[in-house]
Amino acid sequence: MADNEEQLIEILGVLAEGVRFKILSLIASKGELAAKDILAEFDFTQPTLSHHMSVLCAAGLVNSRHKGRYTYYSVNKETTDLIASFIKSLGTGPKKASKTKPVKTVKSVKADKPAVTDEAEKLKKSKKKKKKDKSKKKKKE
Repeated sequence: MADNEEQLIEILGVLAEGVRFKILSLIASKGELAAKDILAEFDFTQPTLSHHMSVLCAAGLVNSRHKGRYTYYSVNKETTDLIASFIKSLGTGPKKASKTKPVKTVKSVKADKPAVTDEAEKLKKSKKKKKKDKSKKKKKE
């Protein structure tokens, strides 16, 4: 699950860039588009489009194929299905309780307080030691 989460974070980060989101939407609406046709829809240079397309391809959002002088792009259905299933799962509510041991909540951790007690004990001991050291110095003088 951690691998899927990391992959989703990367994909959603790529889509967070408005231009890339618009490019993906355009490709999805047409099915497949040549780079020159995508470029005609935007007001930036070919190298800028090339950069955005390489990022979309690296994230697995877009497939590319070469035919002659042109590169054609299409939406990678597997990746969009992954995103869709994740978003759909957000609205399903809490998961059913499993039979595994429940994780301690903040309240139960506070109730146990062993780590806090240990730290408090150490602090008290260090203060006592400092007081003893000071009293020894006074006696020597």
